[in-house]
Amino acid sequence: MSSMKTRLAACEPCRRAKLACGHERPTCARCISRRQGDSCFYRARPFRRRNSAQQAPECATTTKPANPPSREESTSSPHQKETQRERERDLLLHLPESELSTPVASATHRYPNPGYLGTSSHSTFFNQVTSRSAPESPAKNGELPFQAGVGAPEDLLQDHALAGRAIYTLRRLDQLDIPNLHLLVRTWLGRGVNLPLAEPFVASCSEAIVALGAMFKERAVTSTDGDNMEVSRWARFILENTLKPMKLRRNSTLADFIALMVGDNLRWETLGIFFTAASRACLDTPAFNALYANEEERRVLVKTLTYMSDCCLETCLALDYLNGLQLVLQYENFVVHSQVDGDQSYHSWRRMGDLASSLFALGYHEKIDELSSDIPAFASELRKACFARVYAGDKSLAIFLGRPPRIGKEYCFFQIPANVPEVWSPTRMETAGNETSPFQSGTDSIAKQVPKGLEPINYMADTCCAALFAFIKEDILRLLRGTNSVRDEEITNEIRLRIEKQWLELPEHYRLTTSLKDCRRAAFERDFLVGTRLDYLHTHFLLSLSSQVKISEPSETMLEVAGEILSLIVETIILRDCLVNAGTSLIWKVSQYGLPAAGIISLALLNTSIPPSAVAPSRSKLVQDLSVLAAEITVGAWIQPGDPNFALFTRATKTIQSLLDSLISWQTNPAPAQSEQPMNENFMGDLDPSFNFQSWEFEMNFWTDLAEHPTLLN
Repeated sequence: MSSMKTRLAACEPCRRAKLACGHERPTCARCISRRQGDSCFYRARPFRRRNSAQQAPECATTTKPANPPSREESTSSPHQKETQRERERDLLLHLPESELSTPVASATHRYPNPGYLGTSSHSTFFNQVTSRSAPESPAKNGELPFQAGVGAPEDLLQDHALAGRAIYTLRRLDQLDIPNLHLLVRTWLGRGVNLPLAEPFVASCSEAIVALGAMFKERAVTSTDGDNMEVSRWARFILENTLKPMKLRRNSTLADFIALMVGDNLRWETLGIFFTAASRACLDTPAFNALYANEEERRVLVKTLTYMSDCCLETCLALDYLNGLQLVLQYENFVVHSQVDGDQSYHSWRRMGDLASSLFALGYHEKIDELSSDIPAFASELRKACFARVYAGDKSLAIFLGRPPRIGKEYCFFQIPANVPEVWSPTRMETAGNETSPFQSGTDSIAKQVPKGLEPINYMADTCCAALFAFIKEDILRLLRGTNSVRDEEITNEIRLRIEKQWLELPEHYRLTTSLKDCRRAAFERDFLVGTRLDYLHTHFLLSLSSQVKISEPSETMLEVAGEILSLIVETIILRDCLVNAGTSLIWKVSQYGLPAAGIISLALLNTSIPPSAVAPSRSKLVQDLSVLAAEITVGAWIQPGDPNFALFTRATKTIQSLLDSLISWQTNPAPAQSEQPMNENFMGDLDPSFNFQSWEFEMNFWTDLAEHPTLLN
């Protein structure tokens, strides 16, 4: 330091009150005497300099110590921690551009971020006026001329909540074992599992976060004052990258797109995809000693990674700069929450609503045609895949919870992606866009053409099949709210023909026609075949349910479908070690398909007026499958307390076990002759009025009401 007298900066409360500051740190004496210690902080750059050469640290807080203390040594009081957080946010908000790796983007931010505006919006009318009054300057690239910007991206960074979340996330990142998390993700990917939508990006995102973590370790990022500037610099750097539009051209490749989210273009979506993939890998990997030694440690890590994914997603959404990559992260985050919180959780339900909102805001529900737009083929297919995944997920969750779906096909141009792997090649494939799509979609006939070659079984195939059956399920949901009129019967018959037609139009190797144990396929392919078959059977199950007059007297067709579903579910549980997640988890398969089938079968077994010949398969087979299902859940071989939907499984298992005990009791202790009347005359007639659930809902209320059946043993 020179002998020249140093000019000291006043703290913010003293500066604003125009009072003399004592310059004590971290809290000045005047603020302490005025009881304003909590709000006392010093800005990183309180004085304006004419050039960067004159810019020098104002205090010792911006110098990095040679030997930073460990985390154990850096503990402080709550007051000091709050002051620390305030100073960190101030560093981020007032960090000079000259100290950033990249300058602040000069393009103005359009606020509010309107996204897609349809034909009924105000923009349609104003665009017509503009096109008539100024035809020489039409809107380009879909930009709306009447969206005035009110500030640059710099304005969005002047947000203490946003800055605090960004810094907190990076600090938590530094506390995680990134190299071993990367190893976990690589091991998980090696088993053929991935994120359904973010599949092309997971490996690159993981590598990018490893590089970021290594840089943090190299620069010893801790909670010391000297490193606050380093964390703030990185937080602002990533925030600015996230605000940059991901510009693509017609000849852009997948490698070009990935380059826009890694390295010098690292974005919050990149971090979010990594944490989401790590959470899914942790969920699917029961043992990984490098990160967790027992089930409790695994659960803690899953929740931590899920929370980190939430922080990244919320940071992206707070920037109000919606894009397709954010929608991909939103979907994957929703799937993680459904597996962590359960499908009955409001967290999952709310995130599905957010997904639908983002889908409409981006306009992905409209026709997506790469031939008439300036986007590459892979970007077009990614948008179609986003629509298909969100649309199918919306129908599945609505059916499971018995709630209205959020996305109606009458407002959408139904498109599903082409399963052409060449489209996702890192290099440009000129013939990729000319390949025949395996599913040429339209509202009249969803799947008309099947290519000559065998279509691969992958996540894109699962996306296509799920969307195709979800398209039909939406029509069935309307029937479930009908009155079983003659017109409904005609519609039911027409839908039944569509289901069979859809099943037969699938590529032959997509259809499971044997038992699962006789299927000689890889683990991923077997799981895909199971999921597709269950989706097909579930569509028939819902259609049969829509035509039921009394739920306590299921038809022969419905019992046949329910028996096949339950049998396949039981076989899947038993052979679960030979399967990997090809789109839906085992817990979801049992919840969505197995429990409704078990519920209908339980009602049929309670109703002795149904002759044994009307039950296919035989009663003994149904009892056997119910016994195995109850035993697998009771033992806890694949689901334990704390797992999603565990409460639902517990209630259903107790009811099924009571049913089985009652059946055994009826066989071993026959009733006296005077009471040998059909059981339905005694009890089944009183069953329906006590049922308090929607006709398509087989969650908690169903099993609670069924447990109160008077014939079940307590």
